[in-house]
Amino acid sequence: MSSWTKGEIERLSAIVLERIYEDLKPLNSKKILVLCSGEGDVAFWLAGKEEDFRGEIVGLELNDELLERSLKRAGKLALKGIVEFRKAEKHRIPLPDGEFDALVSEFIVFPTPTPTEIGQEEMARVLRSGGKMILTDVIATRRLPEHVRSELELVGLSYLCYATLDDFKRWMSAAGLKNVEVLDLTPLVRQVWEERSRRDPSHEHREGYHLLLSSEYQLGETIFYIYAKGEKV
Repeated sequence: MSSWTKGEIERLSAIVLERIYEDLKPLNSKKILVLCSGEGDVAFWLAGKEEDFRGEIVGLELNDELLERSLKRAGKLALKGIVEFRKAEKHRIPLPDGEFDALVSEFIVFPTPTPTEIGQEEMARVLRSGGKMILTDVIATRRLPEHVRSELELVGLSYLCYATLDDFKRWMSAAGLKNVEVLDLTPLVRQVWEERSRRDPSHEHREGYHLLLSSEYQLGETIFYIYAKGEKV
């Protein structure tokens, strides 16, 4: 899991979370599902984005430790009835059809170490007609050798989905979504990685940064940060 610093999170939030908000606003009166909600950061961020928020946000998390942390944080923040967290299942969403106005699965700013294996069709099932699906992901367009994966993990990139931008377009369209767009955020996120590389004095991280920024496997060649969105018909 990428452990971004506070400064990196602020920069990435301006790129990713603000874009999510722009695509979902206004949030008031909406019911939003956050899939792979981790420690609850995205759910809390959405709940605090607008004054006097009257909607509902549900987070689903597979990792028991992260789920427990999010529940404790929600209690401390007095968000009962506004933000709730539930145990996720590996292959399905344990919630009824057509219950949500939006679904967000965010893997760039706050990636979970225990992702589900839920497809876009199952995600679309719980959306109401006109509901919006927003997915951010870190993808590799081809299999990476084990030594490359190991070096990338050393610098903080341990999660990757093997897919292409066209795969996401196809999957979301097949799930019954319209106005599907898949945006490449790699050039913006790459700037954060470049700055991290310059600040990191660790010699053992040099190869990982080289692979991520200057090799055939680099960002923009094999590894991409993407933002995908669509609307349920």
